[in-house]
Amino acid sequence: MTSVLLCWFVKPKTTAAKAVLIAVVFIINNSALIYGLTEFWGERFHVYLVISILQGFMLYAAVLAGVYALILKQKPRPRAIRAFAMVIYVSIVGLAIFNAYSPEVHRLTVTTAKPLAKPMDIALVSDTHLGRWFGNRQIKKMVSLIDAQHPDVVVIAGDIMNDNTIAYDNTNMHEQLSKLKAPLGVYATLGNHDYFGYDQQITQAVEEAGIKALDNESVLLDDSVWLVGRSDDIDRTRLSAEELLTQVDTEKPVMFLEHRPSAMDEVSTLPVDLHLSGHTHGGQIFPLTLLMDWLTPLSYGSKKIADTQFLVTSGYGIGPVPFRLGTRSEIWIITLQSGV
Repeated sequence: MTSVLLCWFVKPKTTAAKAVLIAVVFIINNSALIYGLTEFWGERFHVYLVISILQGFMLYAAVLAGVYALILKQKPRPRAIRAFAMVIYVSIVGLAIFNAYSPEVHRLTVTTAKPLAKPMDIALVSDTHLGRWFGNRQIKKMVSLIDAQHPDVVVIAGDIMNDNTIAYDNTNMHEQLSKLKAPLGVYATLGNHDYFGYDQQITQAVEEAGIKALDNESVLLDDSVWLVGRSDDIDRTRLSAEELLTQVDTEKPVMFLEHRPSAMDEVSTLPVDLHLSGHTHGGQIFPLTLLMDWLTPLSYGSKKIADTQFLVTSGYGIGPVPFRLGTRSEIWIITLQSGV
């Protein structure tokens, strides 16, 4: 695909020039693939993914250029169409990077039928994936955005690090992360990327930054709301939601925090008022954004089932690639209030 698109764009004049172009594309892609497979799903593989996605954006630009050519009323001008394709490609890449590194704040109000003396504001962050491409600058921005909202408590729904603590330690992200504070505390659960052999180091790093890691534990916030944190699906020893609720008084509002929204059927039958999760990234890059909507009960946003309000955030970070197309980095501020 890349070879065809580049041949259309560059217009090589000879067969030899065309062969050279195809050979260069072949060598670059296969070299990136071999390089990536030497560390499958690690940092090297992420480089391969970036190269692949950049080429995928070329297809989007070509399709839009084709549509542009079809709607031109006058005789098509190849140079104008190629220039249009280049502008569109640069715009797509620019938008994808902007969405990844320019977070926005969303709000949700949840009303519980249980007594609550005063509303509680909760800041939800997920999938920070702290690593090579997402570090101190973004943590600093996250702290600033959350501080501006003055939440009572901050919760992090897993995938705190991007597989390990190497970049976190090498760039002293502790200094910035330790500035994340709230009157009732900061709490986190681990996600699947936090369990790739570094779960103990990640837990230690998080707690040294003043964040309480909830590993199948519960805590009573302001003597009024129970926060229950469950480990990720990847943890085969984790407790069921029903077992975790035996730790709390369900006459009070219950907030359930875990990484994945995979337990909606299980949780919706229990006296849980608010379920917070992430993991999906909302699909992160089109067309996965559409596929996730079709294939999962809730890939992004809020949905009420029975008496439980579910909220799935697309996340604050970027995962293995520094792009978002069709989604945007985000933080949620949830106001939990009583209706009685």
